[in-house]
Amino acid sequence: MDKQNTNNKNRNPLWANESIDFSDPENIKIILKFLAIFVVFTVSLCLPLYVSYKTQQNAKVMRIKMDMNQLRNWAEVYRIENNNYIGLENDVEIKRVFEDIKTMDGLTVIFVSTDGKSFCCRTNFSNTRLGSWCVDNFGRVGDDGKCTTNHIQCN
Repeated sequence: MDKQNTNNKNRNPLWANESIDFSDPENIKIILKFLAIFVVFTVSLCLPLYVSYKTQQNAKVMRIKMDMNQLRNWAEVYRIENNNYIGLENDVEIKRVFEDIKTMDGLTVIFVSTDGKSFCCRTNFSNTRLGSWCVDNFGRVGDDGKCTTNHIQCN
């Protein structure tokens, strides 16, 4: 063997200008180590991002539930003061809760029966993962926003 071939045999087999012999167990070990390091590195970068995303989503859902409960509570205060729910959508406290929902890209609509004895409030979010929510005078609060003008209650 000449000196150049001897030097090539002693070199690391993963240099770009050399071919890799997959029948050599040492080469396979090096490739598997590289893949393991790559997987660990990728997971270590992605996992905190995923956990952060899920935490933010869960925090938004909790905030939505709190807002919907506040809507129900303020609606009951309004009914006690006015003997019905007519005009509920113009209440200052209700508008404040609507604004909070709006900051999360939500749209809220209140439906009041013609006699003013019942209401339901539906909230839809542009982020479909947040879903749609509903609250009504029967005490229902949930992720079912099917109340309409003709159906003044949450399902």
